[in-house]
Amino acid sequence: SNFDVATRNNEESVFEVQYAVSSATGDASDQGMGLAHPYASPWGCCGFYQPSQNLANAYKTDAKGLPLLDTFNDVDLKNDQAVKLDDAYEPSTVALDPRIDHTLGRRGVLYIDFKIHNVDFIRDQTYAGPYSPKKHIASKAFTAINGWGNLSANNYRIIRFGHILLWLAECEVELGNLEKARAYVNQVRTRAANPEGFVQKATQGATRDDFKLVFDSKGAPVPAANYVIKNYTAAWTDAAMARKAVRFETRLEFAMEGHRFFDLQRWGVSADVLNKYVAVEGTKRTYKKGSVFTKGKNEFYPIPQEAIDRSSVNGTPTLVQDPAYK
Repeated sequence: SNFDVATRNNEESVFEVQYAVSSATGDASDQGMGLAHPYASPWGCCGFYQPSQNLANAYKTDAKGLPLLDTFNDVDLKNDQAVKLDDAYEPSTVALDPRIDHTLGRRGVLYIDFKIHNVDFIRDQTYAGPYSPKKHIASKAFTAINGWGNLSANNYRIIRFGHILLWLAECEVELGNLEKARAYVNQVRTRAANPEGFVQKATQGATRDDFKLVFDSKGAPVPAANYVIKNYTAAWTDAAMARKAVRFETRLEFAMEGHRFFDLQRWGVSADVLNKYVAVEGTKRTYKKGSVFTKGKNEFYPIPQEAIDRSSVNGTPTLVQDPAYK
C-alpha cells in the first residue's frame, strides 16, 4: 500500500508533506485530518470526510473488468444503511475494482488491520452514509503513539507516479494521441490489478476486535470481494470517450486524496458534475441535500473579511471582495 507510515516516501512517491509524531508530542503530525477518523475505537472521532455512495458506485466494473463510465450511479452498490451492528450481512458479490477497499471502509470488509468494518464506525448514517475514509488512516502499529490515535506520522502524498501517468494521458487525449493515452491508463490499471495488493477476506472473531484472515485450500489469501479489473484492450478512436475514460480513471485512482475538486475545476466541469451529484446523493443522505454549486462563484472561496480589513492603507482597503460574494 502507498498509504501507510511504513511506506512513506517510497519509489512511487514524487512529493509528500512530511509528518512526524512521538510519545511526547503530535505537533508535527497530520493534525488537519484528526477529525476525519471512524467513530469506533481506537479513534472515537468524528465522522468528517466520509466517502459518498456515488464514489462507492464508481468502483463497479462490467463483465470486461472496465468501469461503468455512463451507468455506474444507476444502481447503488449494496451497503449497510440502517442495518444494525449484530444483524447478518454479506457484502456485495458484484464485480468491483479492487481499489474500492483501499479507498473506503465498508461493512463486512477488514478495515486496514484493525477490525471488520461495521455500523459502529459511523457517527450518523442518515447524515453522511455508511462508509469510512481509509487512505489517510495509519495502520495499528502507528496509531496512538502520542496518546490520541487520530494523530499520526502518515504523510500526505501530494504527487505520486500515478499522477504523472494520468496527467500524460490527459495531455495525449488533447493532442489527439488516443492510443498513447490508453497505454498510460493501462499502466495504472495493471498495477491496480496485481492480486498481491488485494484486500484479504476476513471473518468476525469472538469479540468485536477479533478477526480471522481467510485462505483457500492451497494457502493463498482469499480476496475480500469479487475483484474484476482489466485493461482497455479496444483501440481508442473517439476523443470524447477517451477523455471520459481518463478522467474516470483519475477519480478511481486518487479518490479521497484531496484532488477531486481541483480536477473538476481545471476540467471546467465543476457546476455540471457537482450539481448532478448533489441532486442524486441528496436523496440518500441529509448532508449537502439541497446544495447548489453556482458557476462563477463557488469555484473560489470569498476573501476573508479579516484580510480585507488588514489590507487598509490610510483607512482604505486595498483588497476588494469578489463581486460574486457581495
